[in-house]
Amino acid sequence: MNSSGDDSTSILYDITFIITVCGSVLSCLAAAILVFVLKLYRRVVYRLALYQVLASLAFAIVEVLQAVLIDKFYSPASCAAIGWLTLYAQWMKLLFTAWVTLHIFCFGVFRKTLKLEVLYVATSLIVRRS
Repeated sequence: MNSSGDDSTSILYDITFIITVCGSVLSCLAAAILVFVLKLYRRVVYRLALYQVLASLAFAIVEVLQAVLIDKFYSPASCAAIGWLTLYAQWMKLLFTAWVTLHIFCFGVFRKTLKLEVLYVATSLIVRRS
């Protein structure tokens, strides 16, 4: 393959990646705005879903930063920062997913809502340093 083919493939990949991630950011923002406009945040389940959307938004923003900053301002410090932010956002999303699953399971089985929302948020935002 010649170099011009590699350049066009790289450019198409970058454009596709940025459009996809920006679409993810916009859809998360739209969902969060709808939750507030429709006042769905009053119920625990909707707040948990909102936390999940905000975790997805944080991950999408980190991906945008990764795409923009790594190519333009490459340094070991920026690579380490973006890597840490990416890992943090992934763990935050995973833990919020686990808590939402646990909450919905307990509600489905026991028909009681647990008042553990503060625990859900606090443990999802804790960073484990490896």
